[in-house]
Amino acid sequence: MKKITLLLFATLLAVAANAQELMWGLTGGLNVSCLNGKYYKAHAGFNVGAKAEYDIADPFFVEASALLSGKGFKLKVTDNDEIDKFKVDMWYLHVPMNFGYKFNINDVIAVAPKAGIYLALGLWGSDDNDNDPFKYGDNKNYADFTSDFNRFDFGFGLGANAWFAKHFEVSTGYEFGMVKSYKKDSNPRNWYLNIGFLF
Repeated sequence: MKKITLLLFATLLAVAANAQELMWGLTGGLNVSCLNGKYYKAHAGFNVGAKAEYDIADPFFVEASALLSGKGFKLKVTDNDEIDKFKVDMWYLHVPMNFGYKFNINDVIAVAPKAGIYLALGLWGSDDNDNDPFKYGDNKNYADFTSDFNRFDFGFGLGANAWFAKHFEVSTGYEFGMVKSYKKDSNPRNWYLNIGFLF
């Protein structure tokens, strides 16, 4: 995984050095996240941070962001006609990198499909009992959670961007985590909808 991280940053540096155009700015928006197990339900959160976009060779571009991203899940378990519900919030340093192909609709509007990878590091979290899911031993109030959650996440993403007057951006996508957050059937999933402004 260290090799993947080094390759990611080496690619960013190489692209920056040879980029035809660099734009950077702020972005933020909605997350709807979950784990892929049977009892996990969707959880709404938000993300905010900085991003940069490089035109490699028109119409190809690469984008990268550094985001504070709130994810998590809701759990609903039915046992002997009793329903147990609770929510877990998890905050990550989220670093996605995507490659895309831009279509200029006219002089004002452009759209682009994109695909890429992301790395994420769990920073802190909480549940309905003020336990931190990333902290070992903090989850023992629940019989299901007897150890800490994985702080590291890595996955793939698919999405699309739209630009208006070049500087205003709307982006959306879906991310598929490849690292189990806790145990079997607990890979993270996330849909996002962001707005941003690029200089």
